[in-house]
Amino acid sequence: MEKKTVLKGKTKAKGRAEGEALVSEMPLSWAPCSILNDGTIKMVGNPLSGQNVKGKIVVYPTVTGSTSGAFGLLFKVRGSKKGPAGIICQAVHGIDVGGAVASQIPAVDSLNADPLKAIKSGDWVTIQADDFRKPAIVTVTRKG
Repeated sequence: MEKKTVLKGKTKAKGRAEGEALVSEMPLSWAPCSILNDGTIKMVGNPLSGQNVKGKIVVYPTVTGSTSGAFGLLFKVRGSKKGPAGIICQAVHGIDVGGAVASQIPAVDSLNADPLKAIKSGDWVTIQADDFRKPAIVTVTRKG
């Protein structure tokens, strides 16, 4: 039996996406030394090291690192085609907003539930973030 939860949040970068969730309880950096250009996470101490972000809805608290993360996100999505389909954060940092806008993927934050608790790795997530003036809609489907 599937369980669907609909959450509302703020659109930080417009777009629509869907995919399997990959949830990190630790901040992420999109810099090439932290998430490789093939999409593999290589962050020391992060339990997700070794997993891949390609085509996923990546959920994490916020960014860590420098502004190189914006270009790293852009390259992974548009260059190598190994980037995420969308991002959801507790608080999307401007670094990730720039990368998401340039990459043409949705970025959402300020959900009405903590995304690190409401979304689990493996859930199917749909993001509808069409308008900055209206709430972004995030639908989480959990197989149970």
